[in-house]
Amino acid sequence: MMISKDFTGGNISVVKTEGDVVYLENEIRDSATDWFYWAFAVEGAAGKTLTFRFGANRLGYFGPAVSRDLKNWRWLNEFPQDKFAYEFGKNEFTYSFSENEDKVWFAHDMLYHPDRFFGFAKEKGLEIKELCKSAKGRSIPFVTFGTGKKTVVLTSRHHACEATGDYVLEGVLDELLKNPLKDAKVFCVPFVDYDGVIDGDQGKERRPHDHNRDYEKDVPSIYSSTAAIRKYADENGCAYAFDFHSPWHLGGANDVEFIVVNSFEKADRFKAFGKIFEEEISDDSFGYFTKNDYPYMSGWNVKSANFAQYMSAKKENEIAFSLETPYFGTEDNVVSQEKLVRLGRCFARAFKRYTEKSEGKIPLNKE
Repeated sequence: MMISKDFTGGNISVVKTEGDVVYLENEIRDSATDWFYWAFAVEGAAGKTLTFRFGANRLGYFGPAVSRDLKNWRWLNEFPQDKFAYEFGKNEFTYSFSENEDKVWFAHDMLYHPDRFFGFAKEKGLEIKELCKSAKGRSIPFVTFGTGKKTVVLTSRHHACEATGDYVLEGVLDELLKNPLKDAKVFCVPFVDYDGVIDGDQGKERRPHDHNRDYEKDVPSIYSSTAAIRKYADENGCAYAFDFHSPWHLGGANDVEFIVVNSFEKADRFKAFGKIFEEEISDDSFGYFTKNDYPYMSGWNVKSANFAQYMSAKKENEIAFSLETPYFGTEDNVVSQEKLVRLGRCFARAFKRYTEKSEGKIPLNKE
């Protein structure tokens, strides 16, 4: 049997193996704080039943995400319960490999592989272009489409491990391609921390600061991708900007969908957008409710050198924010690949409605 991290997004360290129990730890790497992301593959375990045990809280409500092809993911508790054992809070799970399972991937959450985006772009006729080279010499991809005076900037994976944002972003792009915005061009960077996505890094609080703290005004960016995004927005304007994230591991606000409000002046615009977004949520989508939006200057949501606040401060910007999508959800609102993509389509419909109904009509609050 072999446990491997040698794939896109891989992250694991095997501490020891005792009989049918494998002790694991995730790799924090160059993050300045403890984080929870992990992903590994198991080969050569056909016919065996193994327990995988972590030394800390690394599992969600529904067990690990499981895949047999690194493309399609299901939660462990969706499998026949007579074959598998998982109880939330025990920091371990048990999996019985069938006789023909040569390789199985397990992960903290449902990984979004860059190949999925490349396939999506090809299917939709979008040309993958190079934004810039990463620190490790990789070509960082972006796509653009549409024409007009307004520029819309869409980003995801400022923190490498936050895969749910890319599923939502895919849905946004799909809907905007079917129902284009008027007088607008869309600029999209789906993997801002591309090296981290490929290597399987946490990405959050990367030393000396992470990609989403690389937007301090009048201070040059230290990452090539964020520098290129800033340059594009500075040269082309930024009427709207949306950054798709995942929050912390789980619990409380981390289990729901929410907009991160970043301005008192634009409070009425946030309310208007959130109301439309909630109205557009379909029954088969992951859920969103305006009551869950995270207020500005509350808790961790303070003034910061992040993407959304940088774009929101531009004089031509109507609204800009981060949208946080949980890794697991709740029993009555469970994350799946399909539901996250549908959520993105709902977001895009809401966005288009906002541009048609509210754009330029909601003044800034001057209090």
